[in-house]
Amino acid sequence: MRSIMEKNTSFPDGSKYLKADLHLHTRTDKEFKTDISDARDFAEIYVSELKKKDIKIGAITNRNKFDNDEFQILKTTAINEGIFLLPGVELSVKDGKRGMHTLIIFAPEDAEKDDNNTPKIETFLTFAFGSNPRFDKTENPALCNLNLDTTIEKLNELKCHYFIILAHTDNNRGFFKELEGGRIKDILKRGYFRKQILACQNIGESSRSTFINNWVKEVAKETGQDEFSFIPAFISASDPKKIEEVGARYSNIKIGEYSFDAIKFSLMNPELRIRNEPSQIDYPCIKRVQIKTDKAMSAFDIYLSSDMNNLIGIRGSGKSALLEAMRYALEIDAREDREYKDELLERYAIGSGGKIILEILASRHVYRIERIMGERPKVYRDDEYIPNLHPSSMFPVVYYGQKDIQQQSMDREQQIELIDQFIGDKLLTIQEQMRDKEDEIKDIIKRSHNLKEKIKKKEEYEAKKASLKDKIAVFEKLRIADKLQKEADFKRDEVIFERLAEFTKTSKDDISTVKEKIENDFSYIFPISSKENPDLFTELEKHLLALKAIWLKRIDEMEKVGTATFAELEIVKDKFVEAKDSVEEEIARIKREIDIPDVSPDDFGQLVKELEKVQVAISEIEKYDRMTMEIETTKQHLYSELQNIWHEQWSERELKKEEINASQTIIQLVIDYKGNKKSYAEFMREMFRGTGLRGEKLDKLSTNFSDNIELFNSLENRNNFQDIGFTDSEWLKFKERFFELEEVLCLYRVPDLIEIRYDGKPIQKLSLGQRASSLLLLLLSQENTPVIMDQPEDDLDNQTIYEGLIKKVLKLKGERQISGIPGYRARIRPIVSRITIHWPSFYNVVTGKTLALPNLIALQHIPLSPAGVIAKRPAPIALPNSCAAEWRMAPDAVFSPYASVRYFTPHMVHSQYNLL
Repeated sequence: MRSIMEKNTSFPDGSKYLKADLHLHTRTDKEFKTDISDARDFAEIYVSELKKKDIKIGAITNRNKFDNDEFQILKTTAINEGIFLLPGVELSVKDGKRGMHTLIIFAPEDAEKDDNNTPKIETFLTFAFGSNPRFDKTENPALCNLNLDTTIEKLNELKCHYFIILAHTDNNRGFFKELEGGRIKDILKRGYFRKQILACQNIGESSRSTFINNWVKEVAKETGQDEFSFIPAFISASDPKKIEEVGARYSNIKIGEYSFDAIKFSLMNPELRIRNEPSQIDYPCIKRVQIKTDKAMSAFDIYLSSDMNNLIGIRGSGKSALLEAMRYALEIDAREDREYKDELLERYAIGSGGKIILEILASRHVYRIERIMGERPKVYRDDEYIPNLHPSSMFPVVYYGQKDIQQQSMDREQQIELIDQFIGDKLLTIQEQMRDKEDEIKDIIKRSHNLKEKIKKKEEYEAKKASLKDKIAVFEKLRIADKLQKEADFKRDEVIFERLAEFTKTSKDDISTVKEKIENDFSYIFPISSKENPDLFTELEKHLLALKAIWLKRIDEMEKVGTATFAELEIVKDKFVEAKDSVEEEIARIKREIDIPDVSPDDFGQLVKELEKVQVAISEIEKYDRMTMEIETTKQHLYSELQNIWHEQWSERELKKEEINASQTIIQLVIDYKGNKKSYAEFMREMFRGTGLRGEKLDKLSTNFSDNIELFNSLENRNNFQDIGFTDSEWLKFKERFFELEEVLCLYRVPDLIEIRYDGKPIQKLSLGQRASSLLLLLLSQENTPVIMDQPEDDLDNQTIYEGLIKKVLKLKGERQISGIPGYRARIRPIVSRITIHWPSFYNVVTGKTLALPNLIALQHIPLSPAGVIAKRPAPIALPNSCAAEWRMAPDAVFSPYASVRYFTPHMVHSQYNLL
């Protein structure tokens, strides 16, 4: 790897976008105006200007010349400021009407002197001009002896490490200014673009449109190739004539380390790695993971890429432990293998008292999540502790362990979760509405049940009424009822005063409840404030406080009036007691005068009082009949509203489904509203267990009715159940159990059923590997939710991975964070993506060295082939037995060549390499 900075060549948190100006001139160039004569002074000022403009990558490209001494001074000065400079030249080639300027940018080693004490760049320039001068009499750059074709041929012949940028393409000596369409098409057909010619500088919109829509389309059609293969990067660069112009124009290039290869690789993949505007991370991501423990993961501290992170290492090296630690810190439930995962963290990886710390970027805030094993997580926002804030509320994550993806691929009923986890807040709102509506229904069912229980007592009261009247009739028949009538009247009046006492107590309690509720509700609203609208909120608070005062004043008045009235009622009651006491002797005398065997005069008054109570109770029950009708009507409305919420939930899923289907063509979804009849049937069998009803008949219910609310509404007409085949006794049992379990049955939401189709086929008809691969693609197809994923246990399907997953991962980079453990094999193939060959990277467990092969680089660390060099060949590469134990393939062979990779040894020591 040709990198320049001996220390810290890669970035701890993965690849990043940096400002790059790849067309720079210096005082060596005649057109660059400066009064600075000292080389080191010039270098200090020049690099200072680059630093001022925040340029991190530059290329020194003076016209027709390369001053190695000057470059080395600039390079060293730049390194000290964290700036990477590449050597180059702006060469005037003999092409087009008046010649054309090309920027040839070389690897740093091509600026180093060879055995003949000459840099390879100078060797090339000497050949390009031969004996001809490089400048004319006025010191303007002269044309070299080479055209574009022979320039590339000579560079290849000299084995230079280079790439070409077409300079100021729309200006004089520019590609589009000097070349006719025929020559441009000829260059396109020769296949230089995306291989040797990697970029066009400062191209105008008109030229760009003509280039792509005319010449590229024509050549692509003639050659049968993808248009993509002919379109280079379009970049901006300053082409400065004085210090102040240095770094004035630039592009943003994404690299994983400071190296020539990294820059070249980015220019070869501009769709993914070149931007005109600075890259902003506007999606949530985990930036850092720290673990404090004396167990296996002691002193663990890594930074993560905001794009993609892959963890590789031998079995037992701690890959899954890291993901599980992240899951635990984020308070995500372990769906499968809970005991194993808990034991992994508690006994081996972290242990009692161990702490996991995650640094997270979300909603433009830096959050820190700290969780000690066995305790709840604590969340800090910008270093301030936020009580009661859960990680899931500010950082939703998609997590899948090793067995989760397989389980979901096999269990169709679970697959609806794949949609739900991406709907997010909208679905949570709907679920909250659903719970609220269910609570209303539960409450009204309870009220209905209580009323029906009271109504059931009507017969009991009627019987008691008849019995009491019969006993009273005995007194009337013996003609003693009239003599005891005064006592009976007082007994009836006693019932009224007893009811009045109950009313008084209830009224006081109700008023106190209302007062307490107002106090609580207003305390929930206050305090209120606004940074943007302080005056409005002050006025709002004023009105609310006035309203509260008025309401509480009215309640206080009601309490005072009630207290006074109740006191008056007590006085009236005392007068009643006095009146009753005044006739006690008279009533007692009458009772003594009555001398009839088997009849007690004392019973008459009590019987009359009991009869009065029974008649009042019967009167109340008759009111309950009317209330029950009203409650049943309300319940029907609530059931209908609940069904509407169920449909709204499905509608949100349907919208997400349409979005997913429109985003790609490989995976297509179909969601059947309340379509999971299997779960519905199983639920009905469970609810009616023990009734003797046959399962087949219960299964028919799930087929004939969409849900139990519809079934409930059909119970009044037995004809609706003709197809079920219930006998009379079964029908009675069914209705009895249904009414008994109405709440549970009617609140059961028949699940929606999702069908996932890969390339038109339901995934149930695919192999396990294809199913898992399809679900992975579905998981990675959505929005900006971070994904944490462990390596699935079963083999993934290579074709599905390549056609769908790799391309999807490439598209998602820069849109969401992906962290996971990929699978790997001893035999691998390079991934060919259009014209770029992406070779995998390797890590040596013993030496800790990293090797990447994006550009078919010679292998110096491991003899993968007899010559130590991998040639251009599509055949599989086999890791030899002698080194298979030491080297492991990095995940870009499966996922992407654009990842931050962590390699784990069995002792939890990790190293990082940012793939180009």
